Amino acid sequence: MKNADNKRALMDQLAQYGYALSVPGTPAAAPEKVLEALLKQEDTRLLEGFPVVLANALSQKSALEWEKNTRPGGAFSGKVRDRFGVLLGLSALLFELFGMKEHHKRAMKLLSRCFGTTEEKKLMDLLTGPFSRSENLDLESKGGSVELSNERLKNTFRNYVVHQAGSGKELEEQKNALEFELLLSSLFTARQKELLQKRLAGKPMTKTEREYYSRVVKKRLNALADPRLHQMACSLV
Repeated sequence: MKNADNKRALMDQLAQYGYALSVPGTPAAAPEKVLEALLKQEDTRLLEGFPVVLANALSQKSALEWEKNTRPGGAFSGKVRDRFGVLLGLSALLFELFGMKEHHKRAMKLLSRCFGTTEEKKLMDLLTGPFSRSENLDLESKGGSVELSNERLKNTFRNYVVHQAGSGKELEEQKNALEFELLLSSLFTARQKELLQKRLAGKPMTKTEREYYSRVVKKRLNALADPRLHQMACSLV
């Protein structure tokens, strides 16, 4: 019964910080307490709310308690500490993707203070590739593995934060950029998207990459560029 009560209380607190999975019925707790509770969950739907809650908390407060401490998250250990680093890093990437420059700056500074510059760089190097390719990411735990979807993280953040932020040219451009990325993900694999990005940026490819691009990716692009196929798709959607 206690676990069920704790879960209901957490759902209430999430709604207070913009991640409304239920109708809030209690006053908001300190954001750090809500975020810490999220780190201990095994439900991916709850874990996906970490960047949403953090974004709202950073918008509401000039400084979180974590930002004031010399060792933010210093009481965390094991699985919770690892998750704190991963979800804080993913939050920073989301802030950067959606042009939330001040949020991104604060998240990166917090990450560096908590883990140190060297560990922070290693962590971001590990997260950036899967995030940019919208690949899934495993959160290891003693009871097994919890898999996070970077695509779902982006969608969740867009729905709960970006779409609630209003309108304007810059916001529309951010929405369009993410929607374009999600469309690409429905047509191309992560590896194929990486080759497309290389081609667009004019970066050199290896012989194997050039052959694969010509044999597989270019054929798919030719089909997409055919006006007859475009017309048929427009008539069917």
